[in-house]
Amino acid sequence: MMNTSQDSDDLLPLVLVTGASGYVALHCVKRLLEGPYRVRGTVRSKKNNQKIAPLLRLPHAAEKLELVEADLLKTHNWKEVISGCTFVLHVASPWIITATEEIVETAVKGTLTVMAAAQACPEVKKLVITSSCSAVNDGHKNSTAIFDETFWTNVESKRCEWYGISKTLAERAAWDYWNSLPSSSRYSLTVLNPTLVFGPVLSDVDHGCATILARMMKRTTNLAQPKISLGLVDVRDVADAHVRALERPETDGHRILVTATPSAWYADIARWLKDEFGRYGYGISTWEVPTWVLKIYASSGIDPQSRAVLGRSGGELRFDNSKSIRLLDMKYRPVDKAVVEMMHSMIELGMVRGTKKYESSRRRTTSSCLS
Repeated sequence: MMNTSQDSDDLLPLVLVTGASGYVALHCVKRLLEGPYRVRGTVRSKKNNQKIAPLLRLPHAAEKLELVEADLLKTHNWKEVISGCTFVLHVASPWIITATEEIVETAVKGTLTVMAAAQACPEVKKLVITSSCSAVNDGHKNSTAIFDETFWTNVESKRCEWYGISKTLAERAAWDYWNSLPSSSRYSLTVLNPTLVFGPVLSDVDHGCATILARMMKRTTNLAQPKISLGLVDVRDVADAHVRALERPETDGHRILVTATPSAWYADIARWLKDEFGRYGYGISTWEVPTWVLKIYASSGIDPQSRAVLGRSGGELRFDNSKSIRLLDMKYRPVDKAVVEMMHSMIELGMVRGTKKYESSRRRTTSSCLS
């Protein structure tokens, strides 16, 4: 007897997701597998069980997900990797809070590698690239404007760190490359610029956003919060935005900020965590340190992460997300809930140590659900 279910799956559009085991990419893969898509995900090594296992646990992974090994800095097999794909989500890009200059080559060369390989595969209809708000507002003083997609990061500014430089140069290179292609034979392109991403983690692999929250959970390592305003967005909204972008031709040729509004401060994030987890014995400080104190601390060299965030200190950061609402029909989830749900998932996966009170509460909750 023919396996009609498998046959029907084979007819679904194939979407390549680069860096499939990453925080945002993993949610993109999950979202695609829930819909009428097959997914081919790139990973550096299929032997890394910490990164591979969460992908294989996703619903529908057994029948609709394949994993291939690929390296963004090695061009030799990317045409083969992309061959047969209708869409490409280029999500892979390292985010390290204390990034160095090497991150620039990875971001720029990796983006151009994927774009060139996609152009060599005529079946590719659209490419969606994950950029960042760090390609929009970095290098500017927060309170100078309401940032929208017309803004570009000032990479010459002393306020701009290597991560922002890497995302800006990679996105500019992407648009330059795409615009150089014959308009009659190139794929469509949309670039998404999410702000800081929070929400449930699907694996225990560490990343920048998880590092920020983990630091806040211990008063011994995080005595105060810097006076820094941040744009925030739920990771599930970011995944939704990627799928909607590949489905909607009205987004072709656009860069789109993906962020909930209004922005929040580090102290707000700490307060959300304290309201939920303070009862379990976590020592979370909500005290906001003055910028002049942060400057002294950063200059001491004790904490490299303090130096990395210093350029973002100052006034309120404001974003205009109307383009995402208009073109992607986004309806953003509350970011305070995203932060709380992220921490619950981090504790459950062992990324943050659970206290006795927390473990006892979870056992009671589980028992109540089973009774």
